[in-house]
Amino acid sequence: MTSMQSHLEEQLKVALEPSHLEVINESSSHSGPATESHFKLVVVSAAFTEMKLIDRHRFINKLFKEELSHIHALAMHTYTPSEWQARQSSPDSPLCASKTK
Repeated sequence: MTSMQSHLEEQLKVALEPSHLEVINESSSHSGPATESHFKLVVVSAAFTEMKLIDRHRFINKLFKEELSHIHALAMHTYTPSEWQARQSSPDSPLCASKTK
């Protein structure tokens, strides 16, 4: 059985041919027993060049329509190659409110 993290990685590779890809399972940073419930995506793809940010996120939401019924949170950081070259990193994820109490 493939993990959700591996599944997300493979689907993004096929759909976007990214030059940089990170699929980070952040579930352990959140409360609850789920081990694959919170993910952070960092995707750099030339396919995003003509897309507005909202359209990039809509594309990923559509790509993972079925998977999102099993995932509680999906943080998306989507960049064109030139945007990534200027940044070289994505923002840190916020701390889970229930973990910081």
